[in-house]
Formats: sequence, structure tokens, C-alpha cells
Amino acid sequence: MKKFFDLKASGTNVRTELLAGITTFATMAYILVVQASFMTAAGMNGTGVMLATALISGLSTLAMGLYAKSPFALAPGMGTNAILAYTLVAQGICTWQQGLGIVFISGCVFVLLSVFKVREKVVEVIPKVLKIGVGASVGAFLIRLSLANAGMISVSGSSFALVLDFANPAVLLSWIGLAITLILYFLRIRINGRTYHIRGSLLISIILITIIGILMGQVSLPESLITTNAFSNLGDVVFKLDILGALKPGLFTFMLMFFMSDFFSTLGTALGVAGKAGMLDENGNLPTIGRIFLVDSCATVVGAVCGLTTVTTYVESASGVEAGGRTGLTAVVTACCFFLSMLFAPLFLMVPTAATAPALIVIGISMMQTLKDVDFKSVEWFPVGFMVIVSIFGGIANGIALGLVAYCVTHYARYLFTDSRRKAPNLFTLIITVLCCLQFIG
Repeated sequence: MKKFFDLKASGTNVRTELLAGITTFATMAYILVVQASFMTAAGMNGTGVMLATALISGLSTLAMGLYAKSPFALAPGMGTNAILAYTLVAQGICTWQQGLGIVFISGCVFVLLSVFKVREKVVEVIPKVLKIGVGASVGAFLIRLSLANAGMISVSGSSFALVLDFANPAVLLSWIGLAITLILYFLRIRINGRTYHIRGSLLISIILITIIGILMGQVSLPESLITTNAFSNLGDVVFKLDILGALKPGLFTFMLMFFMSDFFSTLGTALGVAGKAGMLDENGNLPTIGRIFLVDSCATVVGAVCGLTTVTTYVESASGVEAGGRTGLTAVVTACCFFLSMLFAPLFLMVPTAATAPALIVIGISMMQTLKDVDFKSVEWFPVGFMVIVSIFGGIANGIALGLVAYCVTHYARYLFTDSRRKAPNLFTLIITVLCCLQFIG
């Protein structure tokens, strides 16, 4: 195993990779509940969706570990699941079967672009300064998402407000959780001239907060720790997609939306987390990005067949990287956790958002460190700063798109109206910028 994953060259070991894999799973296990909840609202069998989520997430993450040998985990992405349930189905635009057909078709396009290395070329033409700064965008988005999910901020339209209502036990648990996470994460003990830190501090904090939640009455113990009489429910969601029904003209805009959003969300997550792990080369590129894209795209196709919305690389993979994960062994461990969750679903599902959100907030802040490599001259910094701000309010895909727009506008302006000899953005960068913005149509 050490030889296959080349642990020594990556500066890691089996123990660290095991801990990192478990940590990644702990921070993203919420998708088992959320995906089932959203798809139940769309009329699907919730238990079947939960089991399919665990199965496909496990298989795709296993492929990421063994084929791409990268510490990234995959699962149904947040965004497309909400659009399918609360826009397409709720508004009567299409059935959930047709919605899965849309996901399947967009996934097939992903696969073709990955096989012919088009997605890799896209990465190469994105300006280096944006590839470096995208890690901060991912971190900023993760912070805002975690704060909102934990009830630590309230979101109403475009406005945000800090929630300090400690009379609310759920809010109190979240803030207690953040305090515990910060203490364990930054605690340093000096013994005999050597400084020690707590290995697995994020995982330990999640466990402790869950226990405190039980004592506070905010976490309910399951009646059984073992999943019973549930696997027959898979038949209600597998092979139910309607591909022909998804081809009607009125759904093309949504197909394009799914495609563009996942394309650049995966790109941003992969580059951002890889930057945190020190896996990018001197040009800001990720050498294994081709294999990562191929696994990601195939996962979407298989996921649609099994009743899932777009399966994508998860930003929560940053938690495993923060715990020291650097190789595909981290992903293999996370995959095993997903498989186990099919047998012990009640145990994994009892972990509250208040336990995982603080860990993700700390990770998000840590990812902001990638900005230290950005040139803070105004013309270079502005597109990055703009990308980070947009990512906070509009998500990673929108952040990358508008960051590219800002980059092209500022650099073309300088090229046209100043004496600077610096080259303007090339044609391919401009094309990618235009393609990014197609996600805003409709």
C-alpha cells in the first residue's frame, strides 16, 4: 500500500491517511440526509436515495483514490439537487425522471470532454493568478455555507446577520462547537523542548460536539444502529431516468446550467484543495487533473442511472487535506466509510450540522492562506478579490466566471489604454470566459 500510493514521497503515512479519510467523511456525511430530503420533496423514495447516495459516493470516491490517486471525495453536489427538486419538479417543468435524464446527458458530455482532454486545456488557459486565488474563493464559500447551515448567521435574500441567540440550544451548540474546534485545532503542548499538536483535532471535535449535542437534547439517539429493511428501496430509484423526455427543447437551458455549473465548480474545488495540499506545479496546474475530471464525469453518469443528481468533487475534501491526507489512500478510506454507512446509516446520520460546521469554518479560513502567493498589485489582485467576493454570495462556479470577466476587462483596458507591454489575455482565455458566462443564460 505504501508503494502503490507512494506515501513516503508525499510526506505522509498510513495512519495519517486513515485519519484524513475518516475526517473527510465526517464533514460530508450530511449529504446522506440532505440528498434524501431534497429528492423526497421531488417525489422519490427517500430511503432509496440515501442508500444510492452512499453507494455511488463510495464507488466514485474509491475510483478517485485508486485511479486518480488523489485525496478527493465525491458525492451528489449541492445546487443541482435543489434545482431539480424545488424548481424543475416543484414548478411542473419536468418530472424527476426527466430531471435525472438531464443529469445523465450533461454527464455524458463531461465524459467526452474529459476523454479528449478538453477540460485539461481549459485549466491551462485560465490565468495563473486566478488558479492560485481560487483556493481562497473555495474557502470563503465554505465559511459562508457552514455558518448558514449551522444557524450562526441568518440569510434572507442577499442580506446576512450574525445570530447570537444563545437562548436557542441549537445556536448555542454551534458556537460551543466552534470554540471547541478552535481550541483543539490550535492547542500546542510543549514537553521537554518539543512542541506537540493534537492529531485528528477536527475529527475529535466532531465527536465531542455530537456527544455534547446528545447531552443538550439537540441530537437524538437512533432506535437502531443498523440499517434494516432498506435495500429493497434502491429499486425505486435505480434505472428510473427518462433520457428521451429530457431532450425536449424547454429543458436545454437547465441542461446547460447543470453542465457549466458542475464543470467549473469541480475545477475550482480540485484546484483550491490541491493548492492547499501543495499539489500544484509552478504554473498553478494540477498534474493529475485529467484523471480527476474523468472520474468526476463518469460518476455523474453512473449516479444519474442510480437516481442521483450531479455527482461532483466535494470541497469538504479540504478537511482530509487539512488532517494531512495527500494521496489516494485518503479517498479509499472515505469510500469505505460511505460503504459502511449503508449498514450503519442511523449512526452516521445522527452527527449534527453543529458538529461538522465548525470544522469546515476552520478549514475555510485556512484555505485563505493561498492568497499569500497572489501578486497584490491592483491589476492582478482585483480579479482575485472580485472572484472571492462573488464566491461568497454566488458560489464557486459564479466566482470563477466573473473572476475571469474581471481579469479580461482589467487586462484588456491596460493593454489598450496604457503603454504597458504586458500581453493581453489570449484568445483561448477569452473563449473560456465567454463559455463560463453561458451559465447565466436563463
